[in-house]
Amino acid sequence: MITTEKLTKTFRTEEVETTALNGIDMEIKDGEFVAIMGPSGCGKSTLLSILGLLDNPTEGKYYLDGEEVGNLSESQRTRYRKGRIGFVFQSFNLIDELTVEENVELQLKYLGVPRKERKERVLDILRKVCLSHRAKHYPQQLSGGQQQRVAIARAIVGNPKLILADEPTGNLDSRNGLDVMELLSQLNAEGSTIVMVTHSQRDAAYAHRTINLFDGEITDTKVL
Repeated sequence: MITTEKLTKTFRTEEVETTALNGIDMEIKDGEFVAIMGPSGCGKSTLLSILGLLDNPTEGKYYLDGEEVGNLSESQRTRYRKGRIGFVFQSFNLIDELTVEENVELQLKYLGVPRKERKERVLDILRKVCLSHRAKHYPQQLSGGQQQRVAIARAIVGNPKLILADEPTGNLDSRNGLDVMELLSQLNAEGSTIVMVTHSQRDAAYAHRTINLFDGEITDTKVL
């Protein structure tokens, strides 16, 4: 699924050069659930952005399903990730003016799915995340946990093979956080590959293994 070779990311200003990632060699197999851990500023989110084709590495190679994708242009990255990669963020990134149903459907509009099929798929996904009774509600009418489940529904409605989650329980209380992690675990059991950035040992326990970063380098990998 994912292979990186000497992946490096450097940020430059006029006077300062900062290396966020320094020679990352990593392999994630199809169907794995991997937690990327480490202190703030160690490069976790930078790595996730590159894996999600939101950014390119400065040096090194990134292979996704055997295809080298590390040097794609911005427009190529946008086309490539559509329908292949689903994103779940700490901030739910829902559109307040749209209902739950409309927020989830938006992803299918981007993919050009016909209207009738969109409606059917959205209702199926909302049933999956136990929110079909909230389809006509707006985000501000939901709890934090419910909003994150809407965000997950939006991420998976296009049937992506890869789900990237950046601190998915960071804005949730303990009970809602557990519900979200159980949902991600269920999606993984059904075949989705999940790469999750987290500070939480509790959340990391749902993964098959952890990859620990420090100062932009992998310090160790642990099978759970």
